[in-house]
Order: sequence, then structure tokens, then C-alpha cells
Amino acid sequence: MRRLLAAIVLIVLIVLIVMAGASQAAPLVLTADTRYASLEGRLEHFADAANALSFEAVRQQRFTLLPEFRSLGYDTAAHWFRFELSNQASAAPTRWVLTIGIPELEEVDIWVEKPEGGFAQYALGYHRPYGDRPYQTRLFAVPVDASGHTDVYFRVRTHNAINVTAELWQPGVFVANETRSNFHGGLYFGILLIAVLLYSILGAWLRDVVMAAYAGYIASQVLFNLGVTGYLPVLFAIDAPWLVDVFPRIGWLGGAIAIVLMWSRLLELKQAYPRIHRLYRFTIFLNLALLPFALMPFLVTSALLVVVKLANYLNSLNFFIGMALVLIAWWRTRRVELMVYFVAFIIPALGTGVNTAANLGMLPQNVVALYQMAPLVHVLVMSCGLALRLRQVQRDKAMAEQEATLATQRTEEQRRFVAMLSHEFRNPLAAIDRSAQMIGIKTPELAAEESRRLAQIRGNVATLSGLVDNFLLTEALDHGGLALSRTHCPIRPLLEEAVRMLGEDAGKRVVLTVEPSDAAFSLDPTLLGMAVGNLMDNALRYSPPDTAVEIAATVSAGELRIRIADRGPSLNNEDLAMLGTPYYRADSSLGKKGSGLGYYFARRIVEAHGGNLQASAGDGGGMVVEIGLRGTAKLHTATAPQERLCDVVH
Repeated sequence: MRRLLAAIVLIVLIVLIVMAGASQAAPLVLTADTRYASLEGRLEHFADAANALSFEAVRQQRFTLLPEFRSLGYDTAAHWFRFELSNQASAAPTRWVLTIGIPELEEVDIWVEKPEGGFAQYALGYHRPYGDRPYQTRLFAVPVDASGHTDVYFRVRTHNAINVTAELWQPGVFVANETRSNFHGGLYFGILLIAVLLYSILGAWLRDVVMAAYAGYIASQVLFNLGVTGYLPVLFAIDAPWLVDVFPRIGWLGGAIAIVLMWSRLLELKQAYPRIHRLYRFTIFLNLALLPFALMPFLVTSALLVVVKLANYLNSLNFFIGMALVLIAWWRTRRVELMVYFVAFIIPALGTGVNTAANLGMLPQNVVALYQMAPLVHVLVMSCGLALRLRQVQRDKAMAEQEATLATQRTEEQRRFVAMLSHEFRNPLAAIDRSAQMIGIKTPELAAEESRRLAQIRGNVATLSGLVDNFLLTEALDHGGLALSRTHCPIRPLLEEAVRMLGEDAGKRVVLTVEPSDAAFSLDPTLLGMAVGNLMDNALRYSPPDTAVEIAATVSAGELRIRIADRGPSLNNEDLAMLGTPYYRADSSLGKKGSGLGYYFARRIVEAHGGNLQASAGDGGGMVVEIGLRGTAKLHTATAPQERLCDVVH
């Protein structure tokens, strides 16, 4: 038993000795052949939770060896790192370049032991003046004169993940590596910027919201990655921490807005999934509302930070909803481009997952390159999907144009046929009317029933002749075959004549007002009188027999407005939208005479005058139709030659 206890104690002591030895890293030995050296596995770490210890106090603390470059997560502590160098290249000091990353660390303070004793101190960081850097690069680089034994300490304080890497370079090798790295960075961002320009042009040319929104998404990724990779301080080499922080924030919010807008239009959520469309629209408004706070961070409060977190959760939810809907759409249609979209957006999602895991310390830092390459691979894959979509859009456009051409041809053929038929109807109708009139003249002794039937024949002939005239006149207006004959015409006589043409019984139901009563307006009295007559005829036909139809005309500031209001049945929004379509009749017109051309005919005449015709539901029921004309208006005078001309034409 004693021997067993002694063995256990011995094993524990050995483990403790090994652990104690492992907590101290061996110095990095520099030789004449050393051109580059990574400090992975040689960094020792100490966390100052209170962020209060001085450099001298920290040197007395116990550091722990870090086995690899791995994030230490997120916290507000000051994280200290140290390593040792042993230069065996020569007895004289040798200049090296120490680089510390990642580029978005906010405060990096470095102490390098000098050959003559003491420490050289450097204050670097993403939020510190760029001009204070010994080397003007995107990484935090300082010179190290390694002679014999050299100690280096550095402290990192940041709100980002504590991602720390460190390398030692010979100056020439460092310059070559920076040149190569900047070339790759320029190529990377150049491809993304070309994609932004290309999709912006295509979106504007094709008036395609999807491509325009995707261009905005790529632009936001450019802004965000310029910050992550440390290029913004290089581009704006001035003391402007606000500026280098604003662009990544704009990129984050802009990306959320652009991707939601793209999914909404690409998947036609407004028609297919209206509730999800409303959620996406709310997301757009929320991110737009956060934009001023991104530009002015001093306005941010703790309550607003909660809203920002909720917005981030909502953006993530929208992404997963969009991906699920893409899969559903692909399953239903089997369209190849939908699967390409899915794969394209899985790539940055995986990259974001890898980056998040690396920031939390779950993965080593050497996998972060996958996250930085994800946007480029995503754009290349997405371009294939959008190319397929563009080809489908062009095919659909060609088919639509072909169908429209065929429909236009059929319509024109139908119109020509009806026009020909209408011309052919005129002579038989005129013959029927003359025959009925002659019967009435030559046989005045006809019984009352026969006289009524004869009058009915003439009335039906007159109705059919009116329809033929209306159709032929509409054809002339549509094809520019009828010129307006404008003249300054008094409004009241024009409207009174239109009412009189409707018949004595109809005139008793019409209430006419004109303001001012003696005004005149430049118009074609024949055509406008026919348009007003059609509208009043509709109003009288669909109103109860014991109700009045109000006609109010006002002339002011060079504008004529004629308002016709009835007490008939109201039309719903769908019927109002279809009103004016040739031959269209609402459900409320069942059992009423009409061809569906009256309102259309009136609208064409009003438009020929350069005006507009609008219909709406009345406040107390019924319908209100309003004619609006702009032109020249003046007061009517009894001796004006325009009045006599108007009377003659009318």
C-alpha cells in the first residue's frame, strides 16, 4: 500500500514538473539561414482582468504557454503576450520585423527589449493614428533589433475577438510578403468591385431589382471586408477612427437590406408568401432606422444595443427563411438556377460559421482564410445562377413579345372586322328607319299597339345606330383619324344641350351648376358634348328613377372640371380598375342596356383634349366621375365671335 501511494505521489510530481516546464516557451533561435519564423507555440499569455497592471508589474506575473494560434474569445480584459528571441547569427544586432495580427485589433501596445538595455515602446492599433506606425502596412509591424537574448511583450485590448498571430521576418522578406499580400488583396477586391459594377449596370439596363439588390449586397461585402482585412486605415491614412468604423457598419446594414430585398423579389414573396413579405419589409425599415446610429455612434445607448442584437437575430432568421423558400421553389419547379442560388449562399454561411467558431476559440486561426475567400467564391457561383436567370428572363421576354405581337395582330384584325361590319350596318339600319318612318306617315290610322311597336323599332334602330357611330368614332380617335376642332365655348349652354339630347324625362332629374355661370373654355364642343352625354346617360341609367344626377362644372386657373355624381350602385376597387376597358361591364350592370363602350368613349375624347377622366365611389353611395381639362378659360360675353362659332359647330 505504501509503495502504491509513493508511486502516485511520484507520478503527480512528474506531471507537475512537466506542466511547469511546459508553461515556459523555449526562446526562438535566429540563425543566419532564418528568413521567416512563426511564433505559433512560442507565445506566453497573461490576462489582466482589471486592466490595471503596468508593464513593470506584468513582467513579474506568471505567463502560460499557448500551444497554437487560437482565439481567446471575447472579453474586456487586457491580454498580455511575451516571447523570447536568441540571435545566433552574429554578435552584432540584426534588424528584424515583428508583425502582429489580426488587422482589426483596436489597441496593440508593444515593448521590445533594446540591445543597450531598456525597452522600446510602440502604441499601435486599428483605432490609433495610422501615421504613428513604424511600417505603413495593414498589419501591426515594428522593428526588432535582436542581439543575443531579446524579450518582447505586447498587450492587446479590443472589443473584437482576441485573435492574435505573430511572425518574425527579415526586412526584405517582409517587404516581398507585403507586396504579394497586397497584390492578392487588390485582385480580391478588384473582382468584387467589377461584379458590383456589372450587376449595377445590368440591374439598371434590365430594370431588374434582383440584380440591382445583389450589386448592393456585394458592395456591402466589400465595405465590410475592407475593415476586417485592415485595408480601411491604409486607404484613409488619417486620424479618422470614426471613418474606418463607419464603412463596416454601413456594409453590415446595407448587406442585410440588399439581401432581404433580393430574396423578396427573386421569390416573389408579395404574391406567394405575403406574411413573409411583410416580415422582410419590416426588416428593411428596421435596418434603415439603425443607419443613423451607425453614422453617429455617440447616439448609441444600452437600449439601442438590445435592438441591434434583435436586428442581427432577425437578419439571421430571414436568411434561413430565404434558403428554405429557395429549396421549396426548387423542389416544385426543378429550376437549376434555384439550386445554384442555394449553393451560392451556403458558401458564405459556412464561412461565417467557420469565422464564428474561430472567434470563439473552437478552431485555430489558420482557418480564417476560408472565411475571407467565401465572398469571392460566392460571387463566382452566384454569377452562374444569375446568368441562368438572365437567360430565362430573355426567353420569357421574347415569348411575351411574341405573344403580345400575336395579340395585337388579332386585336387589329378584330377591330378591322368590326369596323367593316359597322360600316355595312349603316345602310341597312338607315333603310329600316326610313321604312318604319314611311309606314307611320302613310298609315296614320294604325292601332295604338302597332304604333307602339313601330316606335319601338325606330328606337332600337336609333340605339344600334348610336353604338355604330360610337364605335367608329372611337376607332378614329384611337388611330388619330379625327382632329379636334377647338374653340372657346360657353360651358353652361354646352352642358344644357347635352342634357336636352337625353330626353325630356331625363332632363327633369339632372341638377346642373356652373361656376362661374358665364365662363367659356377652349374645347371641341361636339366631341366633349358627346362624352358628357355618355357619362350622364350612364349615371341616369344606373340610378334609381326617383333620384337626381348632379352635374357641377367649375372653371378656375385655366382648368375646367366637370363632376357627375349619381346615386346608383357603387363599384368595388376591382371594377373601378377595369372601368374604361372596351366592352367591360361590371356585375351591377346586369339587366341594364349598354355595350361597355360609353365610359371608354368618353375617356378617349377627354384624353384627346389632353385631360383626364377619373371615377370613384361616392361618399354617400353611387359613383362620381370627374373630367379635368387644362387649357385657356375666360368669361363668356354675348358678342364674342367665339360664341357664334361654338353655336354653329355645336
